Amino acid sequence: MSTIVRKLGIAILGCAVAAIAAMPSAASAQAEGTQNQTGPRLDFPAGLATDGVSVFAANSRNNTIDKINLTSHSISLLAGQLFKEGSTDGTGASAMFNSPSGIALIGQDLFVVDTNDSTIRKVSSSGTVSTIAGAVNIPGTDDGKGSVAHFNNPTQIAADPNGSRLFVTDSGSSTIRMITVPDYVVKTIAGQPQAEGKEDGPASKSSFNRPRGIATDGKVAYISDTGNNRIRKLDLSSMTTSTIAGTGEEGDKNGAGTEAQFNNLGAMATDGSTLYVMDADNHAIRKINTATSEVSTLTLVNGHIGSGCALSKDGKTLYFSDTTENGVYQVDTSNGNVSPVFPMQ
Repeated sequence: MSTIVRKLGIAILGCAVAAIAAMPSAASAQAEGTQNQTGPRLDFPAGLATDGVSVFAANSRNNTIDKINLTSHSISLLAGQLFKEGSTDGTGASAMFNSPSGIALIGQDLFVVDTNDSTIRKVSSSGTVSTIAGAVNIPGTDDGKGSVAHFNNPTQIAADPNGSRLFVTDSGSSTIRMITVPDYVVKTIAGQPQAEGKEDGPASKSSFNRPRGIATDGKVAYISDTGNNRIRKLDLSSMTTSTIAGTGEEGDKNGAGTEAQFNNLGAMATDGSTLYVMDADNHAIRKINTATSEVSTLTLVNGHIGSGCALSKDGKTLYFSDTTENGVYQVDTSNGNVSPVFPMQ
């Protein structure tokens, strides 16, 4: 299929939308992107990260971490054993994962949320995997260094631009965790363990409901508070949480943050001035002006897009994973035009 993007000036889902991504149906994707594809494949791609040369993908159902070259659009395995669940550290195919989700990049090292193992893993550029935090298959809420800490089905991860901290949505505990680098000490910085809610305020008071997506510019962390259909902001100097967008009701309304609506919020990315959010059940990529909290729709897509996204360093290209099409796509942030990264239709 030579073209998958059409620009339409229509109103859809109750709001005026500049562009719609007319990606192939799941059936045609299987025919074109899977049956005719040889070599490594994506199966439920989740978290993404990019260094400008490649896009790294958590190939969740395959239990691998893969690398997609942005020039050749070829894919290669970086770490993990295809179709095998586990927690073994090692290099390349000797390492094992169990439903990896979020990914963040610091220098040449990838940090991976190994969701079903409730651990955080590090993958070097050579594919060497080590577990830096959490205890395998021992979910919990304990803070501490390395394996002393416990997570409960963590989902997404974001890296401070200076590489000194990682931020994790610990979805099963409804908390936000911080990991300092390189000592890998884990601390709960927002939310009350095992207590779902929507309270704003300091760390001792704030609460979330199964948060998923997270992004940071180093000064604040933005959080997809999925169960509450709200976008939250965590000030990283005071550790105070506030709500910047979302009424809490399911919907697709754009506009001021206090009036906007979302439906099943997922992964997010930011360049500091704009926040991009995967609004999964609206099949929409939403954008939020971080200065004004104004919400708009960048583009609509046919597939399910909540599991992962990454922004290029210049902010011009947003990469996102589509778990219906089992592919990775890119969207031009200036006009909402979407094109495939892998597989190529």
